[in-house]
Amino acid sequence: MRKLLKNTAIITGLTFVSRVLGVVRDALIAMVFGTSAQTDAFFIAFRPFDLARKLFSEGILSMAFVPTFSRTLEDEGHSRLSAVFFSLFFLFSLAGVLVVIMGIIFAPVIISLIAPGFVTGSYTYNLTLILLKIMLPYFWLISITALCMGVLNALGNFGMPALAPVMFNLVVIGFTLLLVNYFDTPIMGLAVGVVLGGSLQVAVQIPMMVRLGILTPAMIQTFRRFPVFSPSVVNILKTMVPCMIGAASFQVNMMTASFFASKLDPGSVSSIYYADRLVQFPLALFAVSTATVLLPELSKKSAIGRDNEIAALFSNGVRLVLFVTIPAMAGLMALNEEIIALLFGYGAFDESAIQKTADCLLFLVPGLWAFTGIRLFVTLHYALGSIKIPFVAGVFSIGLNLVLCCLVLDILELRGLVLSVSISGAAGFVFLFLTTPGAVRIHKLDIFLSACRSVFLSVIMFFLVKRAAIFILPQGYGNLWFGAGVTACIGLGVIFYLGINLLVAGPELKMIKTKDYQNKS
Repeated sequence: MRKLLKNTAIITGLTFVSRVLGVVRDALIAMVFGTSAQTDAFFIAFRPFDLARKLFSEGILSMAFVPTFSRTLEDEGHSRLSAVFFSLFFLFSLAGVLVVIMGIIFAPVIISLIAPGFVTGSYTYNLTLILLKIMLPYFWLISITALCMGVLNALGNFGMPALAPVMFNLVVIGFTLLLVNYFDTPIMGLAVGVVLGGSLQVAVQIPMMVRLGILTPAMIQTFRRFPVFSPSVVNILKTMVPCMIGAASFQVNMMTASFFASKLDPGSVSSIYYADRLVQFPLALFAVSTATVLLPELSKKSAIGRDNEIAALFSNGVRLVLFVTIPAMAGLMALNEEIIALLFGYGAFDESAIQKTADCLLFLVPGLWAFTGIRLFVTLHYALGSIKIPFVAGVFSIGLNLVLCCLVLDILELRGLVLSVSISGAAGFVFLFLTTPGAVRIHKLDIFLSACRSVFLSVIMFFLVKRAAIFILPQGYGNLWFGAGVTACIGLGVIFYLGINLLVAGPELKMIKTKDYQNKS
């Protein structure tokens, strides 16, 4: 169990670095470009690739890989695992070439679908078209990144896959700071940076693949003796699409909201993107990190029939994630405008952009608890070999969001679009919570009571932080003092929340202190 906590800590630490760099990256983009027609064009063109990146390189697609990889490794050995990897590499590469060719040919049709509000032939439309074509190779790069991540995770290596997004962010930051002005249209420099960043994501994982014996001449010879469409490969291909839909309903819903936002004022798409980035921070830091480590562990326990251990491990994992996520949600709601101003409010990102983005954040954050819960429950289903229920839950959430976006667009406009995402996420979580596989009796009552405790304390913390901001945040001072004030407000909320849990001997805090992640309930 100590190994599980250690792996979680490694991924959480590297994910934290990646997310911090991601915020720095987006802050620099906001400072240089603001919320404009150029950024709307970039974020619309980038949305499909960003969705693919979240599906592939943030572990969602690994849910289709890891259970099969783990079983292959246990039952047939290291060489067979390598053969499966090479088969998938060949198929993904073939698919990548087709995607690039079809993307170039049908780019106008794609833009019409993903940005219905962009007028054909306009500057924004034409720029989006060019940016989309530049970034097409990135699709193949992130699919190979995900494939490497799945193999390394199955072999117990979590550090290098978690490091890959750090490399991506560093490259894009470098382009934003140093190279975009060398392009006739500066925003095109970001598109080139995305492709080169994706290349580096693949490159940093190759040495570890060689070290673990996956990429060796002997393994290539082994691959030649096996058919490309082996039962393991076919199983992965059959589960890929249901896995993506089941696990990525939030990302799909955000992309849908962005598409509808293209019909609103210029800058609306960018505001949704920046709000999404802040929600992604705690989501990736806690839910993604925990799910990434839990998946191989749960898959192994499922293979040997230890259902009681699965129930205890998973239930306590959910409790710990909600214990952290719910107060983070309250803090983002209490300081939504202040955090946006602190992170993005520089250069071309003016007061209007701050207010619009803060409104998006306020209506998106209430769904954070559901977004994290969905990720964890989907992980449980996939570890147990259950694909149908997450798939149905994903389709239900995506369909509900589409209907709500159509209904609220003219009434609530931008706020309504992000609120639709939050409501759809909550509905998807409830569906998954009520349809947990019967073979594993998770501790639903313990999870519910734990969440209620966190909500109760977080509500108090919300009003405390909101009130404190009136007195702590300086008016009319520079960015340094304003940043110190925001940090002080956040620190006050953290001290209150943890302090009360220490005072009442909260069971979640006790689990962390005693490192008894599996057996306490």
